Amino acid sequence: MSLSEMFFLGLLGLVILGPKKLAEFGQQSGKMLARLKKVSSEFQSQLATEISATASDLPMQPAPVESSLVETGPAHTGLVLTNADE
Repeated sequence: MSLSEMFFLGLLGLVILGPKKLAEFGQQSGKMLARLKKVSSEFQSQLATEISATASDLPMQPAPVESSLVETGPAHTGLVLTNADE
């Protein structure tokens, strides 16, 4: 948001709400944003803790390897080679 847009919105709020109500609205908005930021950071922290706890509980296992690997031949022939053909 550019400076001119912020100035316009402030002036519009001043005209609609008046100087006293605009100040109260600004304080309430600031408190609400601070509360929202705190809740968001707590949620992120709790989520990271749960993910790390879950990840440490699971044993590391190698990824399963598919038994029939498919390879394509040269592009001009369109051949498909599989291990099952051998």
